[in-house]
Amino acid sequence: MVNKPAIKGVVPVYFATDREVAGGPGLELSQISYARAATNTFGYVTVSIPIVHKMGEVEIPGTSLWGAEAEQDGKHFRIQKLSRLSREEFAAAIANPADSLMLFVHGYNVAFRDAAFKAAQIAFDANYKGRVMMYSWPSKGGLTDYDYDRESALYAPDGLFDLLQLIKKEGKVSRIIVIAHSLGSEVVLGALHQAALSQTALVITELIFAAPDVDRDVYLQRASQIKAAAGAVTLYASSTDLALLASMKKAQSKSRMGFVTRTGPTLVAGIETIDVSAVGSEMFALNHSTYSTSRAVLDDIGRIISSSTHLRPPQRTPTLRSMPDDSNTTYWMYPY
Repeated sequence: MVNKPAIKGVVPVYFATDREVAGGPGLELSQISYARAATNTFGYVTVSIPIVHKMGEVEIPGTSLWGAEAEQDGKHFRIQKLSRLSREEFAAAIANPADSLMLFVHGYNVAFRDAAFKAAQIAFDANYKGRVMMYSWPSKGGLTDYDYDRESALYAPDGLFDLLQLIKKEGKVSRIIVIAHSLGSEVVLGALHQAALSQTALVITELIFAAPDVDRDVYLQRASQIKAAAGAVTLYASSTDLALLASMKKAQSKSRMGFVTRTGPTLVAGIETIDVSAVGSEMFALNHSTYSTSRAVLDDIGRIISSSTHLRPPQRTPTLRSMPDDSNTTYWMYPY
């Protein structure tokens, strides 16, 4: 009898984090906290993809009245290896001028482990062949910890700016793709602001904002810095994002950039905006149950990160509808 394989694949994810990391040269998940550190820690984590994996999902153990389900290779995303690297070792490991690199910056309420899972899942589902990396800023990883996470997002740009400089100068990576989700977009904007002030060219190839939890006025103020830092910028927004609605209320904000109001999304010339209201409310939710509605967005992101050249939204995803019409297009949307 032949044993069936337990996993579909393994994705190595390089990481930089300004979370406080305890201990010596070895590394375990329990050593990585949500406290804020003055400098980055570097390393890599290998994530296994279970044989039951469905596109758009991150299969993690469930909980019930009887406790948490035990992790299994065949059923869940799992960390198989976690290693710390020196800055020099990290730069040498990612150095490959011919290769591309996808950097994922997670959002609010995301623990280090879950950020690694999501980075691996995006790359795996997109069949992305380049190097995968995440920047994990000190999110506390709790639904009620938004205030702490927002303060951490304001603290974290120094570390991300340092990482982006390392990627370009020491890693000598030719094609850099940055995907920022939710409150992680605030971290990215802060790093781009530092780059602009210091006149540092980061030369990001593709910059993707997924449901950016950034105040509309702040984003518009930084729009020139955003466009100057990247060859192409894509923004996904939704009218059904409950997390952004809560964020708007808490911050007494007119709108967040990732939210689509009754008059439509906030538009910036030179930034390709896609309304994803029709395909789900939580683009990058960690979910071990059915989550097929995110597949359309993941397909589009996959085409962006896997293509050697930038294609306009309707070229890469013909099902997108031009708004308000084909001859006067200002943004695109998924049809209901």
